Amino acid sequence: MKKIIGIGLALCLLCGCQAQPQRYSDQRYDLFDTLIVLTAYCDNRAEFDAMSALAFGEFERLHGLFDIYGAADKGLARLNAMAGQGPQTMEPEVLQLLALGKEGYALTDGKVNIAMGAVLQLWSAAREAALDDPENAALPDAAALREAAQHCDIEDLALDEQAGTAELRDSRMCIDAGAVAKGFATGLVADALRQAGYTDFVISAGGNVWAEGAPPGAEGWGVGVMSPDESGQLLTTMTVTDCAVVTSGGYLRYFSVDGVRYHHIIDPETLMPSDAVLSATVVCGDSGMADVLSTACFMLPEDESAALIQKVDGARLLVLNKNGELVEAP
Repeated sequence: MKKIIGIGLALCLLCGCQAQPQRYSDQRYDLFDTLIVLTAYCDNRAEFDAMSALAFGEFERLHGLFDIYGAADKGLARLNAMAGQGPQTMEPEVLQLLALGKEGYALTDGKVNIAMGAVLQLWSAAREAALDDPENAALPDAAALREAAQHCDIEDLALDEQAGTAELRDSRMCIDAGAVAKGFATGLVADALRQAGYTDFVISAGGNVWAEGAPPGAEGWGVGVMSPDESGQLLTTMTVTDCAVVTSGGYLRYFSVDGVRYHHIIDPETLMPSDAVLSATVVCGDSGMADVLSTACFMLPEDESAALIQKVDGARLLVLNKNGELVEAP
């Protein structure tokens, strides 16, 4: 499952010329298991309403394709249901997401693995049980985790882009693209808005932000990275345009056992929640890749995450280390 950490938007309201476009905002909380906010500058409310309908219509459509717990007649849910039963015709966006997952696995040396669904299902079940009955909260069985890990080989995910098919060759394999799906979807929605002629907007989907253009008279959108605790304190604010800002952290989705918190970002090597850093924020011109990088950098020591970020042209990294220091990768 994909991680969520708060990102605040510092939106400037400008005074002066009456011809300035006006700021509008809309939000939904029923898609991708997070709050999604669209903010834009438009000439009038009708223009923004059409823009919002397009954006959230696309988010809803993509949610249906990428939700592994959704209807088993489409998208990833159908692929998982047909594991071990040969190649399956997939929607183009699903094939693109799966290709990103395989690319991310190679780039991060396996730290980001969308084929870890069998392991993540055990952690998800433990978290749900703990939330329902905190007094009897328990970790997933270690032996069950190790057995599930035997069904997470990314090589058992076979893609044929020419034929438009995907295949899970292991019948017990399960795709969970939570580490990349939200960022990828946010990028697709931004593409749809741009192709429709909309400019000067920002999408905030949990820990995933896409900033397009800028408010009137500004150089970009102000995006604030928040502290990974309940304080809501801004650690820093940056001005960005035409790029993604994605933060990974583990303080919003977690459960406690004997006073110890266990979040949902699971390290494929240990099969336990990662504790390398407190949060990792990536700025990148590709929203899906920013999601991949932030997930991986959250699970890596500072020196290794700095080396990883240098593999992607134009990407920037901010890490909040375990000492509470906000460090920018060189």
